Amino acid sequence: MSAQSDSTTGGLAVVTELARRFAAGDGAGAMALFHPEIRIEQPASLPHGGSYHGHAGVADMGQAFGKYWSRTIDNPRIFGSDDAVVQLTTQTWTARESGHQATVDVVELFSFADGLVREIRVFQQDTAALLETLH
Repeated sequence: MSAQSDSTTGGLAVVTELARRFAAGDGAGAMALFHPEIRIEQPASLPHGGSYHGHAGVADMGQAFGKYWSRTIDNPRIFGSDDAVVQLTTQTWTARESGHQATVDVVELFSFADGLVREIRVFQQDTAALLETLH
């Protein structure tokens, strides 16, 4: 798959490639699969929560998340169609300050425009457990 997907690329293929690039540590390659008007919505209860827009917003979100946690992402399970995709992963978050960890499932809902990821809505299984790692 090219760095810039064409409009005929289906959502399942895009998210599968996105997961592969993230797993390989290819952040720039992953960013190339995001539409210029990408919107990512995180739960407002988390310190990095809220709505992020555009490639700069994605970078801001990553920076905000990185202030508090590092994480590992395991076992991506990807379901859906060319138009809408759900990804379920198991993520272990480690708080940078305390070193405490929590493992939760995370559901992400993807939508697409022009063969690229246009929106991701993120739902962590237990935000209270994640927040508890900060103490």
